[in-house]
Amino acid sequence: MENDFKDLAIKYTGPKFDAHTHVWDLKLAEEHLTYVEDFNIKKSLAILDEDIAQNLSPELKERFIFARFLRSKTLLKGNAKDSANMVQEYYNQGYPIIKFWFGPRWIDYVDEEFKKKAGKLRLSNPIFDPIYSKIEELGLIFLVHNSDPDTYYERVYQPESKYGTKKEHLDSFEEVLKKYPKMKILGAHFGAQPEHLDNLARWFDTYPNYYVDASSARWMAREFSQKREESITFFKKYSDRILWGTDLSFGSQRHIEIPEYYFTRYLTYQALLETKVKNLALPFPDPENDNKTVINGLDLPMDVLENIYWKTAEKFFHGL
Repeated sequence: MENDFKDLAIKYTGPKFDAHTHVWDLKLAEEHLTYVEDFNIKKSLAILDEDIAQNLSPELKERFIFARFLRSKTLLKGNAKDSANMVQEYYNQGYPIIKFWFGPRWIDYVDEEFKKKAGKLRLSNPIFDPIYSKIEELGLIFLVHNSDPDTYYERVYQPESKYGTKKEHLDSFEEVLKKYPKMKILGAHFGAQPEHLDNLARWFDTYPNYYVDASSARWMAREFSQKREESITFFKKYSDRILWGTDLSFGSQRHIEIPEYYFTRYLTYQALLETKVKNLALPFPDPENDNKTVINGLDLPMDVLENIYWKTAEKFFHGL
């Protein structure tokens, strides 16, 4: 793997802002900072499942912006008002970002007693309005995972009668965008639309409060490499709405070699975004594509790289 990447002409040497990571273990998060230096990552958004940010030393806190995870299962067990109160509690604790994961897989994760209710629930359901209203009222950022790769819908989310279609899920979330124009929203994993850049462009043109992160190296490399020219055009036009991110998870990696887990993702992004490489094998498995994914570098201009790696995030998170 090192030989395949060592001679690539990496051109961006400025600071990077990783706008999507998960922290489950503070010790691993601290150790992670020793690895990011090689890739000039100066700041990271860390999504937390519990209130552990206060346990970090002051100098380490400066390296992170923290988000709290509002779990789907919690929403089902309680009611929207209780969840809105939880948003208020997170705000009182000093968290400026609320993360909501709403991939179709959540139907499989909730307890049996909630599956009937979960199956037909969509992000535009009025049950969530108190939560959105509270996020908007408090001026928080809403980080949302609202769908998954097209390959999941083709291979995993069957039958449609149980999981629904991707179009249904995207259309449902667009109703939220229409209803809450003042809510600052960050769509995880390119808004789940690296396969549908035309629709994402329409969203950008219609909803100025909507941004996306480019997290998930596997997903991004697979899709952008397949439509290189279209992707280049898109990045050039919308680099002020795109934040770079990795989706790396610190503390939940079991049976994964560290630091290889980190480096393979970082190197994938460098090859994808900064170089002209062609048909370079992805340095880790992609079972969703039968492990056939290759990287075709976009070789983005320096001003675009500066935006997506640093400037757009600095602007988006200004004041946090």
